[in-house]
Amino acid sequence: MESLIDEAEDGNVSKVAELLSSIKDEEIIDVTQKRLCKEKGDAVTALRTVLQAAASASEKRKICTALYKRCIEILEKNELSSKLASNLAGMLLLETDLLQNSALAEICSLFIDMVKSGSIQCGKGLALLPKILSVIALEETVSYGESSLNGEKYKSHVINSLCSCKWNSQSVLHLAGMFKDIALTNEELRFVLEKIIRMMKDLELTDLPSLVYQLLLLSTKGHKKLVIDGVTKYFIEQDARHKDHDPNEFSEDLLEGDNASIETLRQTEGTIILHINFAISMDQELGREFIKFLKGNQLDTSKVLAPFVLALSLSLSKINRFEGQIFDLLKATIMKSFKDSDKQRQSNWVREVVPDICHVQDYVLSTIQNSKHGWDHVVQGLVQLGFGLMDAYGPKGAFGRIETGSIQTGPSHEACQLGSKILLHTFKAHDMVKAEILEQIFNRVVTKATAPVSHYLELLSSTVMAAPQRLLESSTKVREMFDYLALLTPAAAEGLLRAIHPLLKLSMSLRDSLILVLRKAMFSRQLDSRKIGVFGFLMILKNFRILGGLPSSQASQPFSSSQMEKIRKLSEVQVDVHARYNPASNEALCLEIMGNLRRVLTQQADVRLMFYQGIYEALCKNTQIMGSVLEILLCQLKKYYEPAEDVNPPVKLELCITAQGDQIYLSEPLAHLICCIQLCLVKVSDIRRQQNMDHDDTVMEDSNRTQQELEEMMDSLVTRMIKSEMEDFELDKSADYSLTNSVGVKNNIFSILVLGIYESLMEYTFHSGEYSESSLQQILHLHENYKKLSEVLKEKASSAAGKKGKAPTGGKTALSLLSLQGTTEIMRALISETAPSLTENLKILREDVDFRRHIVNVALQKIQQVQEKGACDGAEGGDKNKVLQHLITLAKIFITYYTENQRPDEEGKRDRTKYISGPCLEGLVGIMTTISQRYTNQFCHCLCEMVDADESDDPQEAIYSHIKKYQRLVMNILKSEGEDKNMKEVQLLLGIVQVLCRQLYSTGNQFQRVLEWVHKLCTEQSIDDIPTCKLLFSMLMTFTQQIKSCPPLLRDLSQDIHSQLGDIDQETQVEDKTHFSLVTHRTAAPVVLSLVLQQVERELDDSEWVMGRLRAESAQTSDEVEVELTQREGHERSVCTRLGILVTAFHELLQSAIPVGACMESIVKQSTRLYGTLTILVKYYLNLYQQRTGHLSSRFEKLIKLTGTHLTQFCYGMITYIQQTESEQVQQNVDKGKKDKKKQAAALNAGKARVLKESRTIPNLIFSIETFEKFLIQLSKKSKVNLMEHMKMSTSRDFRINVATVQAVMENDSDSEESEEETEENDTTTADQEMEEEESEEQENVAPANKRPAEPIEPPPAKKSKLGKKTGKV
Repeated sequence: MESLIDEAEDGNVSKVAELLSSIKDEEIIDVTQKRLCKEKGDAVTALRTVLQAAASASEKRKICTALYKRCIEILEKNELSSKLASNLAGMLLLETDLLQNSALAEICSLFIDMVKSGSIQCGKGLALLPKILSVIALEETVSYGESSLNGEKYKSHVINSLCSCKWNSQSVLHLAGMFKDIALTNEELRFVLEKIIRMMKDLELTDLPSLVYQLLLLSTKGHKKLVIDGVTKYFIEQDARHKDHDPNEFSEDLLEGDNASIETLRQTEGTIILHINFAISMDQELGREFIKFLKGNQLDTSKVLAPFVLALSLSLSKINRFEGQIFDLLKATIMKSFKDSDKQRQSNWVREVVPDICHVQDYVLSTIQNSKHGWDHVVQGLVQLGFGLMDAYGPKGAFGRIETGSIQTGPSHEACQLGSKILLHTFKAHDMVKAEILEQIFNRVVTKATAPVSHYLELLSSTVMAAPQRLLESSTKVREMFDYLALLTPAAAEGLLRAIHPLLKLSMSLRDSLILVLRKAMFSRQLDSRKIGVFGFLMILKNFRILGGLPSSQASQPFSSSQMEKIRKLSEVQVDVHARYNPASNEALCLEIMGNLRRVLTQQADVRLMFYQGIYEALCKNTQIMGSVLEILLCQLKKYYEPAEDVNPPVKLELCITAQGDQIYLSEPLAHLICCIQLCLVKVSDIRRQQNMDHDDTVMEDSNRTQQELEEMMDSLVTRMIKSEMEDFELDKSADYSLTNSVGVKNNIFSILVLGIYESLMEYTFHSGEYSESSLQQILHLHENYKKLSEVLKEKASSAAGKKGKAPTGGKTALSLLSLQGTTEIMRALISETAPSLTENLKILREDVDFRRHIVNVALQKIQQVQEKGACDGAEGGDKNKVLQHLITLAKIFITYYTENQRPDEEGKRDRTKYISGPCLEGLVGIMTTISQRYTNQFCHCLCEMVDADESDDPQEAIYSHIKKYQRLVMNILKSEGEDKNMKEVQLLLGIVQVLCRQLYSTGNQFQRVLEWVHKLCTEQSIDDIPTCKLLFSMLMTFTQQIKSCPPLLRDLSQDIHSQLGDIDQETQVEDKTHFSLVTHRTAAPVVLSLVLQQVERELDDSEWVMGRLRAESAQTSDEVEVELTQREGHERSVCTRLGILVTAFHELLQSAIPVGACMESIVKQSTRLYGTLTILVKYYLNLYQQRTGHLSSRFEKLIKLTGTHLTQFCYGMITYIQQTESEQVQQNVDKGKKDKKKQAAALNAGKARVLKESRTIPNLIFSIETFEKFLIQLSKKSKVNLMEHMKMSTSRDFRINVATVQAVMENDSDSEESEEETEENDTTTADQEMEEEESEEQENVAPANKRPAEPIEPPPAKKSKLGKKTGKV
């Protein structure tokens, strides 16, 4: 044996071959194994020599196979050093050709057994299998056992056996790495990939990156889609399993391993995303396959927006080739998801069919949370996606006009908000992109001058509050932003200053930079820049409070001292903390600002106006500046005040205007100045009552003297303005108020100033008079003067509008200078004040109906402003919390007044001239709507405050209790008679019910009860008021759609419309019976009909959306077995049922004698849309047959039958009816206008216009019918079902033959021919010849116009009663 080994190590093959015959095979194998394991001598060379010698001797070939198998086992045990194992494997690869095919088959069987037993440990022996299989594939026949196969087939058998057996989790990686070296057919590759993907769930998370890497290498051979689908599906399931786990939550039950596994999962996902990113950068085809994956799952947005898939998409967006496509797809998917959610909220049927909702925001924010685990390659994509959403779906300016404060709702707003949240969360989570986010926000604010930037400013404000120290680190960028401040629009600049102002308290240098910029802006030539400067200074006055005034409850302090201490510790930059114990710097700053603001009073009227509106709010926040404020206002008032008490008027209006050539301009908004003075005086009085009088006596004496002087001037103004007549201001009925000349412009300016002064003095007198009888009399005298002047202005405006042919606008209230707080307090005094000491004096005001109406109109004006812009004119109009409190108070007053004045007086009637119930209800609707839109989270709390009730534990029940109150009020009015039956109030009460119902859950019992009440009203009440009927039916349809199926309601309404309007065939009697009493001949068209058609359009939208989802699911059925076919078939039946009910509804509408015009055109359009939806359904079934994934349902066949018998033929009848009716109308108009050529021409032109409109709508309907029939024929061929059995071929073409008319003409012709034969027998032959020639010519001219002979329209069968017989139901 020793000699054999020596000869083998020397490589002497012939000598070894001789020695082999004398030694047993087992000994050779054992010795070889021992030498290999102990690494004695050159074991690999000795083994090679033995293998070659054994292969040369035919009787020793078995030893060759045995040695080979033993070496494979040794390699898989991983007992050799890596160098020796590598040399051994390399030698075995080279010597594989020595083996016979039977030996190769044995070795393959060994590998299969090893895989089954799980003995594959390191894969070093497994690396030989690709070589062995490649050698086998070249053999013509391979014998194994008792059978033999072709080499290629045997190779396929081995691969099939390997993939069919159970794999040990430790061997999966080695097997995957081995398969990449094997030449596989397409089917074999698919089999292998499916096996590896199935094994992913059995592997440790740490092994997955390696496995995915092997899958990506295998995907270069094909089936890239399978790899992408498999990997993404696995990680979507993993994310879903860990979705509810909060990484910040720790409890006793929470195992430590859970946190560790999540950390490992995120790191694994990050590594795999990098692998896929690298693979796609090398293989563009794989990237295109991923784009197809995103496009293919557009309908199932939960797959595209799953955290792993979204992170992968964002990582791939760094590849330039795919950047645009990926972001476009992600934005479209997000938008579609929000639209789908909106559709599900609105329709109960859509929720039933597709109950699952993709929570986009949760998915995206989860991706940001996951990106904290080292996913740096995803962060840049998150920033781009966030800004992409904000840019694409942010608010848009209409025609260059930028709306501020308007409510943004709907899917676009939600997408924009999501973009903002992405950026905010990314800003908080990743330091690496904070500078870039700030840079891009600032760039957009500066460059988007013609577009709204409010959403960017809100984001900036959020980032400032989230990480102020990070912005201070970028103070250079903030200072650079200040340089552009004067170039922005005023709205954008104000928003920017509000967002940045918390930083000013943390950095003195930043504050000083801003003050320099504002000072420059004050002296700019541009008006907008000056306004920005004033706003900035006023903002600093509000926020840098001089200490020693009122407690900080009235001051604006966004950061507490503890918060600022934390910020100072966190920030590495030098921060100058604005401390509360250093009032000296604030005092100096405020004095400097007041000095700058004095110069404002020499600038344009708009700049002064901004100062007057803002200085009061600054005084409220910073009470120690009251002396300076009063002094400035006093100096300014003296310029326009007439000091002589016996001179009227008391103000010099001429000084308030400026003339430049022929143009007259307002230079001093005197009314706003007086309004500002009265507000400040009232505030200063309150301050003095609240403060302890322990300040510097000299300062107090100066401010007291100023206050006293101002109060005396204001009292004098009140007295003298009451005495002043319109003529004193050169304003009377004879004055010129036209805006076409300078005199008229001057008079208009003077009148507006005087009206504003009257209102300001009314509010001042109310606050300062403390309900004294004399002060209330003064208020009425002021209002009387106000009323006289305003009536003159309305009269002049009406007459001017009448001359120009415009509608007069006299009923519109001019913008009032009364503050919201003042309006609320006056309303309380007029209506709800019950103190005995005050009610006696208040009778003076309460009995003046005009004054009461004026105050209510002003309150409505303020409410409307808040509803539209979120703020109102006047003091505290921009403070959301105070505005909300005033709205609640007003609502309480309105409710009190309306409920108290529902009771009739002693005579049993209510004098409507004295009451303001209508405006009160109108205001209540506005307040309810505003709170529901702008204060949604506080709605229930506000509702309880309005009626002084305790907040309920069940908000839904609390809201429903309020709804019941308004329901009772509605029923009281409907039961009353005569003048008390005020339908306008019914509409307003129903509007309140509608607003309250938006806060109810559509799935709750309360909502169901409200729907039943509305349905009962529509069914039992006979209301002849069209707006009320429209509102009730609109509520009925909206509520029904949310909790029930709406098509049955539409069918009933269609039958009622048919019953009330009659049939297009005048000989047919229609049963005069309706489901709803509100449907009458007066309301059926256009009110109810238009609502029905609008709802039909929504129902068709929902049906098409559901069919799109079903089509997407059917396309996935071939790949995903778990899709339940029975569920899909149930949805198909549901769609067919709904469409069948809509067909029966149109069956009634198409036979109704609807007036030709807009209503009929709408019916034609919706009929076209219905056929389009039916065509989509037919295409859906065609697609099922093409994919062989479905079949026709019996419900669909019934729907097609119903369409043929109840829809198509009646469509053609309606077309004939339209054209006949319109031709008759045109002829009548022409006959009427024969005497007047102008009227005749107008009638002809109107007829032409109608024909042009028909030329678009009717052909579209016919085309949609024929398209539907075309695809129906194709489906009939595919399904082998005759779906065209009940379809009548189309007959409406370029011309139609009316059979009855033709027969009548022929009878007349035959009678005339007989009489001619009796009188002129000789001419008969000639006449016949001429008729034959004419007929032949007509046939030649007419025949080409139609490719097939025209079929006469048969008159529909006589109908006894449309509503009495049962229509076909699906």
